[in-house]
Amino acid sequence: MRLPIFRGEKRYRRHMVTFGGLNLMQSFSDGEMRDCSGISHINFPAITQRQKANSIFSCESPSALIFAGKECIAASGALYYDRKKVGELSEGTDKQLAYMGSKVLVFPDKVYYDTKTEKFGSLQAECVISGVEVSFSKNSITVPSSHYVTTTKVEQHTFFPDELLITYSGVTEQNGKYVFNGFGFKKPQELTVDTVFGEKCNSNQYRTVMSVEEGEDLKSYIVTSKLMTLENSMKNIFAEFKVNDVVEISGCRTNSNNKSAALVQRGSTVLTFAADTFTETKETADITIKRKIPDFTSVCSYENRLWGCMENTIYASALGDPFNFFRYSGLSTDSFSVESNTSGDFTACVAYGNSCLFFKENACYKLYGNRPSNFQLTESFGSGIAKSEKKSIAYVNGKILYNGNGGVFIFYGGIPQCVSQKIEGITLKNTIGGSDGKRYYLSTQTEDGRIELVYDTELGLWSKSGAQDVTAYAYLGGAMYRLTSGGVEEIQNEADEDVEWEITLCPFDESYYKTKNYSRIHICAQLFNDSWICVEVKSDNGVWRTVSTQYGNEKRYINVPVIIRGCHNMQIRLSGKGKSIIESITREFCVS
Repeated sequence: MRLPIFRGEKRYRRHMVTFGGLNLMQSFSDGEMRDCSGISHINFPAITQRQKANSIFSCESPSALIFAGKECIAASGALYYDRKKVGELSEGTDKQLAYMGSKVLVFPDKVYYDTKTEKFGSLQAECVISGVEVSFSKNSITVPSSHYVTTTKVEQHTFFPDELLITYSGVTEQNGKYVFNGFGFKKPQELTVDTVFGEKCNSNQYRTVMSVEEGEDLKSYIVTSKLMTLENSMKNIFAEFKVNDVVEISGCRTNSNNKSAALVQRGSTVLTFAADTFTETKETADITIKRKIPDFTSVCSYENRLWGCMENTIYASALGDPFNFFRYSGLSTDSFSVESNTSGDFTACVAYGNSCLFFKENACYKLYGNRPSNFQLTESFGSGIAKSEKKSIAYVNGKILYNGNGGVFIFYGGIPQCVSQKIEGITLKNTIGGSDGKRYYLSTQTEDGRIELVYDTELGLWSKSGAQDVTAYAYLGGAMYRLTSGGVEEIQNEADEDVEWEITLCPFDESYYKTKNYSRIHICAQLFNDSWICVEVKSDNGVWRTVSTQYGNEKRYINVPVIIRGCHNMQIRLSGKGKSIIESITREFCVS
């Protein structure tokens, strides 16, 4: 008689002691994550919370951040240096900052701030001469020493009924001064339209009444008036120009005088140029003298010059002089410009080692050299950058990373390599990049808002630190900073204990394509004070099921038993809050 054969179950144990990065591909390795939020690899091979960030400066609508000795921020229509407002900017968020010598340069506003002299001003200079006779000699332009014009400004002031205001019956202009007639006094309620009065005026000023209205309390009068000011329009008319500036003269009736020329000497009423620059004449037309700055879409500093892209042309300023881009006199300190040999506009630029990289949407160029005579522009490789992604560029430990056409690329001298294959399921749009010298931070727009991704260049791992509305990154003195909607934050090297984090591991099939029964999962995790961790599991295409929630009152390790029967693969999801370190996961199962 034959007895039935009973086959013993084969029991197995799998240890996972290394946590990988985010992987959305069909093929994956043990320990990689299908999704995550609020975590980092700073304790690799373990997983811990994202890095903590401390707010160091608050501001509204920030758009750009750079360190020029101290933090410099473009935000809410203003430029801040060392947390103090130093100048006014135009509204808008597409600001770019560059640092050259002691000057912070802001585009597209074309303004600068000198951190040594604490001067804020325009890179561009322009004066319009009208209503006077301008004399052209063969090497100079001369304007009269004085020419007075009246400027107008509308203002409102509140006066009380018993106040006496100084009034005049009339006013005339003589030799650059106002002469008043018919001196007298009137109360505010006695003023009529076009009455001339002199309250709250400086020298060479007066007011004319536009309207008088009673205040809401009926105990005062609101007077709207035009403030008239007589000014010498020729005084310091050339103050913004300097020697060696190349200026453009236009508006002359004598066409040969409409040209660009370099200043040899500047006086208060005379500009002197090289011999035989002009045709001798006198002009009465409106004449414009302008030091131009190109309308750059991207800027960077390289070899003590400011470089910028405008359409299909690359420009470099004169050596050490970001005010001049059109000085061509045959010297090594001259400006430089070159047009590329391919179609399309340049979208971004960045200095890299002994070269400067210029990107188009489908091309990249390298520029070598240190003076106009040996500057050389060569097409390097085909992976370009879209205009909306120009702020994704970051320098990471000798490498350039950027969000290009086809993914995130890393470049270190040869052909760029794509490093974002494992996160291709995430649409990267309007990205902002930064680096702490080891990790590449990438803030990107998604359907659910902006999130921050982090790529560890040494480990080759991606992670999601969570929702972050970042507009710029900067790195200085071993510290990493980011500019968010609320201001400047300094990123710490310690875990953020207040963030809620979550990781979903890729499915485990144990390389056995039979039904498996899981008898136990060991999760080795350190839980610190006031932290908690939730463990969920899912088998095949089932639903998530919570199997354990653990709390930490002191540093401790946890062990989570769980039974899952009859499945082909199993997934684990961990979530929590507070400081914790997930070190390893061990799975025990048998194959039937």
